[in-house]
Amino acid sequence: MRLTAPVVTQRRLGPWSACAIVVANMIGTGVFSTLSYQVHALPDERAILLLWVLGGISALAGALCCAELGAARPRSGGEYALLTQLFHPAAGFMAGWISMIAGFAGPIAAAALAFSAYLGKLWPAAGQFPLTVALALVTLISLLHMLRVEIGARFQVATTLLKIGVMLAIVVAAMLHAPAATMLHADLGAVVANPAFAVSLVYVTYAYLGWNAALYVAGEVRDPQRNLPLALIASTALVTLLYVAVNWAFLRLVPFEQMVRVNPGEMSVENELAVGFLAGRALFGESGGMIVGGAIAFTLISTVSAMVLAGPRVLAAMADDWPPFAAFGRRHSGGSPRLAIAFQWLLTLLLLVSSSFEFVINFIGVSLTLFNMAVIVGFLRDRVMHPLRPRPFRAPFGWTAALLFLLINAWMIVFMALNQPKAVWLSLASIVLAYAGYWPMRRHAPAVAARVG
Repeated sequence: MRLTAPVVTQRRLGPWSACAIVVANMIGTGVFSTLSYQVHALPDERAILLLWVLGGISALAGALCCAELGAARPRSGGEYALLTQLFHPAAGFMAGWISMIAGFAGPIAAAALAFSAYLGKLWPAAGQFPLTVALALVTLISLLHMLRVEIGARFQVATTLLKIGVMLAIVVAAMLHAPAATMLHADLGAVVANPAFAVSLVYVTYAYLGWNAALYVAGEVRDPQRNLPLALIASTALVTLLYVAVNWAFLRLVPFEQMVRVNPGEMSVENELAVGFLAGRALFGESGGMIVGGAIAFTLISTVSAMVLAGPRVLAAMADDWPPFAAFGRRHSGGSPRLAIAFQWLLTLLLLVSSSFEFVINFIGVSLTLFNMAVIVGFLRDRVMHPLRPRPFRAPFGWTAALLFLLINAWMIVFMALNQPKAVWLSLASIVLAYAGYWPMRRHAPAVAARVG
């Protein structure tokens, strides 16, 4: 393995940009489009809200641990950089390629498809060509982020503030104008014990993905020892509160039968992705649905933008370490890794034309959860093996948070493997394939000692 000096990157992103990247990566397709899948599996609104609370606890526990790791190792690359440092370059290599596909190209594709669904409600002609609309959105946003880093960062802050405003408006409107709730209740204990509860947690986990997004641009954040923990923890806590509130509003406004349409004769189920449009229509009629749907469609642009901004930094970080990928790390005068952005665009295009929304989400949820769990195991290992290592930020309740994160996510993965094994097997197969790609290139691997301070 080579011993290489760390690559110095200009720190162009302030605390607001770092927080905006986390919030915008988290809020998007999941909260606005996956509720119908949970409703179909769980006939109890309390159980659905419990899912979102549990997902928030898991994300916040992970954010606490990663805040400690990121403050001590402020280098861009997310799981790639951390697993390379904590374990071995092979672990980082696999995480890097899975992150590029499942962590960014997949969610970008899902968010673009959700945007198409909402736009189709507003403009029926666009609804006839969902793939074209999705590809056009991804292409335009990718071109924007090929400009100066500051331009993309300012766009991200502005659109993220709008996104938060839209969610708060939905909640307040539901509190003031929603009709009396007709809550559906079953035996809550039996529902939670049902495997469908754990499987539904995959959709919630997908919605919370992005709680570690600031780590992908850690090398470009100013004063990372302070701003990284702030961005990870505060943003995750804020999004958790917003998620629970918005789902309460959706459940209060939209009847279950409108979210899921069952066709007994055809033995098929049609899930409604544009739940926000239905909520707006319930509040203010058809024009209200158009307004709320349009606002949510715009917030999905912010989601695509955040992931287009963060994702290429993984490949750029790998390019700094691995000579065969060096071209992806080159940045022009504005600071953007243009070739890495173009490569991510190509991966997104392939997923858009080859996968369904539901399959993409299941694959993403399982794959990234496995690597997030590996990072948290690395957090525990680092505390045990290097107790005296300087830690600019030390996570409160670190051991409790780490074990809670591992417990919740392991429970979800086990039930997913038992009830929907296809996504789990595909995720494991993709990891094996990534390792197969590492093996012939292992002589180019960076030395771990060069990255661990």
